[in-house]
Amino acid sequence: MKFEKLSRCAELWELIFEQTGDASPFKSYAWYYALSRNLLNNDPEVILFSDNAQPVGIIPACLDDDTIQMIGDERVTDLNDVICLPGYERGISETIASFIEQNKLQVDLFPLDPNSSLILYLPRFLDTLKIDEADICPTLILPGSWDQYLQFLDSKSRHELRRKLRKATGTTMKTLEPAQIDMLFRSMSISDRNKKDFLTSDMCGFFKMIAVLFHEKGWLRFRATFLNSQPIAALFAFTFKRRIYLYNTGFELEYGYLSPGIVTIGLDIKDAIDEGFKSYDFLRGGEEYKFRFGAKKRHTMRVKG
Repeated sequence: MKFEKLSRCAELWELIFEQTGDASPFKSYAWYYALSRNLLNNDPEVILFSDNAQPVGIIPACLDDDTIQMIGDERVTDLNDVICLPGYERGISETIASFIEQNKLQVDLFPLDPNSSLILYLPRFLDTLKIDEADICPTLILPGSWDQYLQFLDSKSRHELRRKLRKATGTTMKTLEPAQIDMLFRSMSISDRNKKDFLTSDMCGFFKMIAVLFHEKGWLRFRATFLNSQPIAALFAFTFKRRIYLYNTGFELEYGYLSPGIVTIGLDIKDAIDEGFKSYDFLRGGEEYKFRFGAKKRHTMRVKG
């Protein structure tokens, strides 16, 4: 293993990413590139693993003083994890564990997927490590039809969703282009003061770059709900291998009587079912509305010690 600058790993990252069985947009080079250019404002080191000079895995982690920790920004990083060729999961954990032990390093790796190979293997080689739950990330498993989905909801949630969709009759959803992202920024800022403060110039730059890079890869799901040609809510999400990751939303307060945020997510779930997606990941945050859509509680994990 060795530490290497992120910018020097682009080609290797893409090759390994394509063969990683549990890949997601959050593990892509594009994600970390946008992060480093806009929010980290540096070219961070990552850990590169090789087998007979052939790169086989990357952990997007760096050495900060005496601690191995994931690179990222807590404001935007919902998931983080290793990428590697199949069959190298255990070996990578053993190698990094040996390095940690030899150099008497601390460990703080999060937010990891619950199925991460680092969760499975790293504590086997370092018995001082603790595994704790990190953030709530509710996830909805999508059935084969809209009717099946509605029956899956509890009676109160089903009644409320149907009522709100009926009330919003006449609205339509349209797919937007990255160049229209100011529509998202406007709706986020209007609907939530915290989101307005969140949207610094650096953060807007990050969103714009992610929109362009993910659109090029076919991963961007950027949509808005319109009423009489007027946008009333926007949804910014990613798609990958029949899974949707809902990243952010916003809505126009003057249309609050239509519950535009709930309507937009409901219509998007309906379309996702029709398009054959299998899961709808609400990502970080335990807001009650996510569970009213039928999502089940799930946590990312933290390895520390």
